[in-house]
Amino acid sequence: MQFTLNSGKKLYYEIYGKGDPLVILNGIMMSTASWREFVQPLSEHNQLVLIDFLDQGQSDKMNDPYTHDLQIEAVRELLSEVTDKPVNLFGISYGGEIAIQYALRYPTAVKKLVLFNTSAETSYWLEEVGNAWNKATHDPEAYYLTTIPFIYSPLFFTENREWMEKRKEILLPLFGDKKFIRSMIRLTDSSVGYDVKDRLSELTMPSLIVGAEYDFVTPFYQQEYLNDHIKGSELIYVPKSGHAIMYEKPRLFVSILKGFVSDMKTNYVL
Repeated sequence: MQFTLNSGKKLYYEIYGKGDPLVILNGIMMSTASWREFVQPLSEHNQLVLIDFLDQGQSDKMNDPYTHDLQIEAVRELLSEVTDKPVNLFGISYGGEIAIQYALRYPTAVKKLVLFNTSAETSYWLEEVGNAWNKATHDPEAYYLTTIPFIYSPLFFTENREWMEKRKEILLPLFGDKKFIRSMIRLTDSSVGYDVKDRLSELTMPSLIVGAEYDFVTPFYQQEYLNDHIKGSELIYVPKSGHAIMYEKPRLFVSILKGFVSDMKTNYVL
């Protein structure tokens, strides 16, 4: 479905199921299509809302550089239209950065906050990673080799060679699409200067933070920092996984997310 923003740009979204809203905010190279295999389990007890950020998937493309503010307000406009309930807000990587800022700006609109492979700032390390991606955009294979292998753990990448080669066949034509590449450059550059380290203590909603052993994009110490500075947050460490936890550990991913957003109350007897 297409939602027309106040700017006139169109934001693409999909809704499945009923119940408390569970809103998914994508990683930088993702789209609503990235969540196909997760729609059924995640919409079983929740109203699942999938969103393509501007410059992603089926949403409109931008022409000029922008900051995260553009995405935050686009999400706000859409959610104000589709639900009047506080949402369970999930973000991974880039989506996690937007989720944190959304929760800071609109705290009463967020019931629970779930952050996978997310950081509180674009560190010097991450900025240079982004610069490397942008420098490789002139060549589809160079862009693939600069980005994709480091999103996965070495073990998963090695043991799933056939799957990765099929992914490569799909991605190379996309990485050769100049319109897509210009969008990726704008998305990547929009994170330059992102820093909410001094504001994390303002977050008061129940928050879950998840990181992985072999995340080379947002290393685990960054999730530890989030956990240390968000009051009452919980932290999960996933061994033998990389930045793309949902693909490497799909059952675990679903179990963690569904378990945390559930309102089920259990009385424990010790």
